[in-house]
Amino acid sequence: MKRRSLLYFGIGLAVFGASSFLPVAAQSRRGVTRRVQFPRGSTSTTINGSVVLGNKDTYIFRARQGQTIITDVTWVGTRVDNVEDQGLSGFTFIAPNGESYEDPQDIYFNAKSTGDYKVVVRQPYRMSSPRYRFKLTIR
Repeated sequence: MKRRSLLYFGIGLAVFGASSFLPVAAQSRRGVTRRVQFPRGSTSTTINGSVVLGNKDTYIFRARQGQTIITDVTWVGTRVDNVEDQGLSGFTFIAPNGESYEDPQDIYFNAKSTGDYKVVVRQPYRMSSPRYRFKLTIR
């Protein structure tokens, strides 16, 4: 009985150990959706996130008509392929009326109406790391 328990324990340990060596990109992680909170008295915040290829993180924030919204997504790591498709920002900007701007080249947006805006972050191509830094400023 003791030998069988040790055998099952050893098999379980081997399976657990092997699964912990899987690359991060191979592990499934669902995207997150969250409302952005600014630190008290601040008009800017930085969020460090991680999203694997094929998933997306969604950030929701409120802006008033006439305010300037500055968004910037910076990816950590390097591309793992040599395909030349420059110009992909890795995010989509969505206005309260549903109008969206995919992979915008300009990070400055003027709020045309008061309401909830969204930024959807997804990897534009294969990266050596799924991590990113999202900076949001509203003036």
